[in-house]
Parts: sequence; C-alpha cells; structure tokens
Amino acid sequence: MGPAYPEFKGKRALITGGTQGIGKAIAGRLARQGTAVYLNYSRNDQAARETLDQFHEAGYAAELCKADLRTAAAVETMLDQIHQKGPLDLLVCNAAYQEKNRDFFKTDLALIQRTLEVNILANFQIIQKVAREMIAAGCKGQMVMCSSGHGTMAFKGTFAYDVSKAALNHFMRCAALELVEHGIRLNAADIGWTRTPGERRWFSEEEQNRLSRSIPIGRAAQADEIAAVIEFLLSDQASYVVGSLYTVDGGFVLRPNLSL
Repeated sequence: MGPAYPEFKGKRALITGGTQGIGKAIAGRLARQGTAVYLNYSRNDQAARETLDQFHEAGYAAELCKADLRTAAAVETMLDQIHQKGPLDLLVCNAAYQEKNRDFFKTDLALIQRTLEVNILANFQIIQKVAREMIAAGCKGQMVMCSSGHGTMAFKGTFAYDVSKAALNHFMRCAALELVEHGIRLNAADIGWTRTPGERRWFSEEEQNRLSRSIPIGRAAQADEIAAVIEFLLSDQASYVVGSLYTVDGGFVLRPNLSL
C-alpha cells in the first residue's frame, strides 16, 4: 500500500495519459487515498473504460477525460469541463508522444511538430491554465511532469523525443521558479525503463529482457514504483522540493548503455 498521505483526501487531480501504465498507477495511488481523479486519454476507449470500471468497482471517484493533446481546442474543452467544479489541487503531466527508429535524418518537420505538440505545447497549455485557476482560487497546488533520461542523454533513433524531453526539463525549471511565488510546487520525475503496455508495443519480450539487464539494478521498474515517487513529490512530505528533476531510473544514469 505504501505510505499514507492524508492530505490527498478530498483533493482533485488530473493525470494525462491516466488510463494505462504509469499514469494509471499514479491515479490509483491518489484515488485510494480519497482523491477524485480525472483520467485523460486520447484514443484507446476500451482500455479507458476498463480502467474506469476498475476504479469504480474499488469505490474510487474517477472520471474519463478524452482529449487529443495535439489539439489545443480539445485541451481547452477538457480543462473547461474539469474546472466547472472548481480548481484542481494536483496535476500530473504524464502523457507523451514518441516514434521509434526515427533518427535525425529520418525525422521530418511533421514528426517534430507532433512530438512538440504533445510533449511541450500541451503541457504548457495545461499547466498555465491549471495554475491560473489555482491562483484565482487561492489554492496552493502541486504539479509533476514526467520526463526521462532522453532529456539529458542522447540516443539514436529518438531525435524528436529526446529534443522534446530536454525542452521539458528546462520548461519545468523556468515555470517552477514563477509558480512557487504563488505557492504552487512544480517538479519533474526523470523516469527510467518501466514495464508498461507502451513499452510492450515498442519492444519484444526478448528486447525488454536484454535492455532490463543493462540497468545497474538489474531490471526494469514496475509502474507502481514510479508512481510511488510521483505520489511523494505531490505530497506534503516533499514540501521543500521545488523545480527538481527527480531521477527514478534504477541507476541507469550512473552507467548508461549508450548502444541503445
């Protein structure tokens, strides 16, 4: 179950990409402690409905928020609907866009645009709107963005994604500096290799096992291990953590396998 954070009871949280993988694990941890969670997703209606049913069966307060984050109008509509009930208390920007095996010369302008639309522009739109609502209501909220080692190291075949995550890291720092003046804490989790449906889509079981062995801890993370750190960053226990890129990668950054 992990540690108890009583401050989450009665709060409202939006988790982008919240119906599968890490996003679902984050939402589950918050919902178990009495947070009403808004689960954003863009395409997979079946997975979203299954997650919602699981949450409702467990007695959690949860709603689905379908919105394609590449479309500013869809993001705005989603945020307007959520804010009809008042400001959010917690925000986790977890959703991301990536295409595999697209190195620098295989990357075109359309791919760069799609990647930045989700990984940077949507996060900007969401964080700014949510923060404005928090400030207007006098709410001292907490926010976490999900980044990865791709933002600090260079990998072949993921040029657009790497650039977007590097931008996200500094975006977080710049925004955190201003948001903390209003009592809003923003941090980011530097997430390592994690067993999720998304990773199974990109890599075979054999590839996943091989890559897992390259991590100093000897395995990939479970989604709930990542979610536990994000839950901590959202909690009052992390009240002095501001503008931090919090590494959760099993030691990968200590001995990166640069052949990936």
